[in-house]
Amino acid sequence: MRLSSWLGGLAATALALTVLPVSAARADTAEPSPPLEIPAARLAEALHCGTDLGDLRDASDKPTVLFVPGTGLKGEENYAWNYMAELEKKGYRSCWVDSPGRGLRDMQESVEYVVHATRVIHEATGRKVDLVGHSQGGLLTAWALRFWPDLPGRVDDMVTLGSPFQGTRLAGPCRPIAEVAGCPASVLQFARDSNWTKALAADGTPMPAGPSYTTVYSYADESVVADGQPPSLPGAHRVGVQDICPGRPWPTHIAMVVDQVSYDLVADAVDHPGPADAARVDRAHCAEPIMPLNSQGAVDALPGLLNYPIELLIHSRPWVTEEPALRAYAQVS
Repeated sequence: MRLSSWLGGLAATALALTVLPVSAARADTAEPSPPLEIPAARLAEALHCGTDLGDLRDASDKPTVLFVPGTGLKGEENYAWNYMAELEKKGYRSCWVDSPGRGLRDMQESVEYVVHATRVIHEATGRKVDLVGHSQGGLLTAWALRFWPDLPGRVDDMVTLGSPFQGTRLAGPCRPIAEVAGCPASVLQFARDSNWTKALAADGTPMPAGPSYTTVYSYADESVVADGQPPSLPGAHRVGVQDICPGRPWPTHIAMVVDQVSYDLVADAVDHPGPADAARVDRAHCAEPIMPLNSQGAVDALPGLLNYPIELLIHSRPWVTEEPALRAYAQVS
């Protein structure tokens, strides 16, 4: 296989899957959370809020929304010109976290950035945080809440968009390639029978009590619903775009970040107690495939999006020959 073909295939697969030490003890439990192995300075560099953290406390009485990007994207590229801009109109302040290697490294490394960011925002604002993740971003938020016992008490809502909780068959071809040339670690973890996938939904154990959980999906998602079955997360409220707009051939996996109805479900979950309620979404929006977009935000994000294939090659290393071993806290007996 020519190198150019391999790199092109990798970029296509990744795009299709897209896109201060803090006390670790929960107040109501003696169970410790796993220690974070990444240095605090590196974790802090990946958190962006567009303002000093101290300003978030007095900015609004609403929760701060932490956005976690999909594979291959930075948070600003994934959300600044769409979701963040619209939620700002409703009075919400947003932060985002960037995964190392643009989300192509071991997700057990990437999740530490989500844990750190959630703790920091919670302590800076004195309010619970709302977590929103697209594709891999949803996997990371779910993993963080499942395996860090102090986190559920810090989170009000977790909303995911097109997250492959049962894995995706698109990751399958990477295994034989990995044995020869290596493969990004997270792509191997996306496989349906990967240890990561098994650990996230071990024995059907529900997600921890506390937050409201909403998983949004689309039957037009070529990456996650390829076999006709929507993704499910034990204990989460699952709602499909086609539950609101029957027969709608939109959005695809990537398009969930610009789809009007997908955004409506996220905004509904953030705006109301409990998970998103499809009954509250305006059915007239079924005729509006694209949500309002912020033109300046799109311009700011464009350079990163145009450099996407090169960035993948540069920052996704090192590639691995097999799925990273589960860390002790996540091992299934």
